[in-house]
Amino acid sequence: MSAAGRGRGRPPVSSREEVEAVALDLFLARGYDRTSLAEVTGAAGVSKTTFFRYFPSKSGIIWSAFDDHTGRLRRLLAEAGEDRPVMTAVRECVVEALRASVDDRGLWMKRFVILDESPELRAEESAQWISWAGAVAEYVAARLGEDGGGLRPASVGGAVQAAFLAVLRSWKTSADPAPVLLGDLERELVPLCDVLQGWIDQG
Repeated sequence: MSAAGRGRGRPPVSSREEVEAVALDLFLARGYDRTSLAEVTGAAGVSKTTFFRYFPSKSGIIWSAFDDHTGRLRRLLAEAGEDRPVMTAVRECVVEALRASVDDRGLWMKRFVILDESPELRAEESAQWISWAGAVAEYVAARLGEDGGGLRPASVGGAVQAAFLAVLRSWKTSADPAPVLLGDLERELVPLCDVLQGWIDQG
């Protein structure tokens, strides 16, 4: 569409991040399910062809970043080595993976609020969090020489995921800057990880 055809609305954007920012603001204002792909592309001033160059679908605006985050967590855990206790490595990698996902514009938190408050995303959200917990479980299993679906690895993965999600939910109304929130996350995880490390050390 030409500039003239767009009239006096929002000027066109071209980067993936800018299209994402426009979409997230629409989802927050109108609701994810009530916002069509056509409305996203129209507000962003891009064609559907351009949109699909950036994202595989409307839900990809939410899940592409989640996939990137979980992949980053897996890589950090794979590189963690065995020079420190299992749960110390888990805690450090969880915090570092989130640190790399945080952006100055707050898109990461907008995305989280949308996925956490949109019932239509709930089934896919559950699968995403299972994958996240699985990343932790697989690392723990490798360190312990156990199966990833075994009691200890699966329990640790589930417990850390639940704590991580609870902390993120507590941030939804916080005005604190990201460095403060990341410090809070690490402090909140310490007691849980200490308990889980004690369980692991019992053999």
